[in-house]
Amino acid sequence: MKVIDRYIGGVVAGATLVALLVVVGLDVFFSVIDQIEDVGRGGYTMTTMLQYVFLTIPQSIYELFPMAALLGSLMGMGTLAANSELIVMRASGLSIWRIVRSVLQVGVLMLAVAVFLGEVVAPVAEQYGQHLRVAATNRGISFLGGEGLWVRDDRLYINARRVLDRDRLADLTVYEFDDNARLKMATRATHAEFSAGQWILHGVQQSGFSDSGVEVSRYDALSWPSLLTPDLLGIVMLKPKHMSTRDIDQLVDYLADNGLDTSQYRFAFWGRFMTPVSSLVMLFISVPFVFSGLRSVSAGQRIFIGVLVGFGFYILSQIAAQIGQVYMLPPLATMVVPNAIFLLIGIRAIRRL
Repeated sequence: MKVIDRYIGGVVAGATLVALLVVVGLDVFFSVIDQIEDVGRGGYTMTTMLQYVFLTIPQSIYELFPMAALLGSLMGMGTLAANSELIVMRASGLSIWRIVRSVLQVGVLMLAVAVFLGEVVAPVAEQYGQHLRVAATNRGISFLGGEGLWVRDDRLYINARRVLDRDRLADLTVYEFDDNARLKMATRATHAEFSAGQWILHGVQQSGFSDSGVEVSRYDALSWPSLLTPDLLGIVMLKPKHMSTRDIDQLVDYLADNGLDTSQYRFAFWGRFMTPVSSLVMLFISVPFVFSGLRSVSAGQRIFIGVLVGFGFYILSQIAAQIGQVYMLPPLATMVVPNAIFLLIGIRAIRRL
C-alpha cells in the first residue's frame, strides 16, 4: 500500500505545484499591474516595485494554497482516471476511502510547508515590503518595524506602537520640538481614533518642558489635528490576514485589556486556522468529483469546475465571516460553517459512490 500512497501522492503533489505556480503567477501579474502606476513616484523604481511584489509571494502562496490544492488534485486524479489507473486500483480491492487517505497524506505534507510560509515567512516579508514601498514613495513614514510606526509632521515626531486600523492607533506618543530643536512637549495616549478630520486622543498624559521645569497634565480626551491621515495609515498597516496567528493573539489580548473592539481580529485569528482546514477539505472533495464523472471530461473542464468550486467556497467563507461580524456571532463557529458544508457534501458524494 505504501507504493500506491507514494504514487498517488506524487501525482497529486506534482499537479498541485503546477496549479500553485499558475495561480500565484496570475496573482503576481495583477500585483505588478496594480503597482506599476506608482513607479516613478519618489524613489519607487521598477526594481523596487518588483522587490515589493516578490516579498508578497509567500502570503499569496498561503492564501491561494486551498485553490491550488483543489485544482491540483482534480488534475492529478483526473489524469489517473483518464488512464484507467483508478479503475485498476478499485478492481484490486482499494476502497475510495483508502484513496482519499492517500490524497490527504500528501496534502498534509504540502500544507506543512504552506503553513510555515504563512506563519513565519509571510508576515516578516509583508512588513519589510510595506516599509520598502512606503520609504521609496516618500510618504513621510520614517520607520515601520519592531518599534512601531514613526512619522514626522513638521516639528512633531509621532510614534504609534500599534496600528490597529486605518483610523485607530494605540500606545501613541507625540514629541513636539521648538525652533531650536529642543523638546517642548511629550504627549502620550493609550489609543487614538480619527473622527471629523482630526485625531481624538484618549487616556492622555501631556508633559510640557520649560526652563522652569516639567508640567504634567492629564485629559480623558484631547483633539489633535495632523497630516497623519487614515489613507496614509492604510498604506503602511499590516492587515490582520497578513499577520501571524501569534501576533493576532497578542493583539487581541491587548485590545481586550484596554476595552477595545476585538471582533475583526478574532475572525482573522480563526481564519488563519481555517486556511489549513480548507486546504484539506478541498483535497477531500476532489476525489468524489473525479469518481462521479470527471474521469470522462477534458482537463480544461476539470479546471473550470475546480475554479467554480473554489470560488464558491471562497464566496461562502466571505459571506459567513461578514454575517458573523455584523451579528456578533462566535468567530470559530462562523468560520467552521463553510468547511463543514463542503465536507458534508464530500462525505455524501463518496457514500453515494
